Amino acid sequence: MKNWLNDHGAIVDYTDTAPSPCKDFYHLFITPELVIYRLWKIVPPTRSDSSNPPSEVRDSLEDFQYDERLHSEIQRVGGANTLDYITNICQGKIDYLPRLKENILLKILLMLDLEDLARLGQVSKQFRTLCNSDVLWQKIYIMNSESGVTPDVESLAASIGWKKLFYTNKLQLQVQLRRQRAHE
Repeated sequence: MKNWLNDHGAIVDYTDTAPSPCKDFYHLFITPELVIYRLWKIVPPTRSDSSNPPSEVRDSLEDFQYDERLHSEIQRVGGANTLDYITNICQGKIDYLPRLKENILLKILLMLDLEDLARLGQVSKQFRTLCNSDVLWQKIYIMNSESGVTPDVESLAASIGWKKLFYTNKLQLQVQLRRQRAHE
C-alpha cells in the first residue's frame, strides 16, 4: 500500500471549489486509516458568520462508509462522482493506473490507438499532460516514420513540437524544412 501513497502519505489529496452559487472550498485527504474532510465556507464579509473558522471531520475508513451526514456534505460540494470515487477508495478500490511511474505509463500509452490516446487525454490533467508530451510524441513519430529522424527533423520538432510534426503531412513537412533551412 505504501507504494501507492503520495508525498504526504495520502491515497487521495484533493481540493476543489463547490459549484455555483456556493463557492465553498473543500479539501479531501485520505490516508490508509483516515478520511479527513475540511471545509472553508466562503460567505460575504457582511454576514455575521463570516468569521467562522474552517471545519474538519475525521473518520476512519470504516466509519466513513456509514457517515451519511459526511456523504451528503461531500455530494453537496463535490457532486455524486466525487462521492462515488471517495467511497470506492475507502472500500479498497484504488485507481492504480494514474499512480504508475511515468516511464511505465509511457510504455502503455505507446500501445494505444491515436483515438484512444486522445480520449485518455480528456480523463485528467495528469493524462492530458502525458498524452500531449513531446517525449510520447517523439516515440510515436519514430515508430511510424519511414525515413527515420534527421537532424533537420529534430530541429523542426524542437520549434513546433513532435505532436504537430507527427500530424504534418509529408508535403507540408518538406515545405517547413525548406523554410527552416532558409532562415538558418
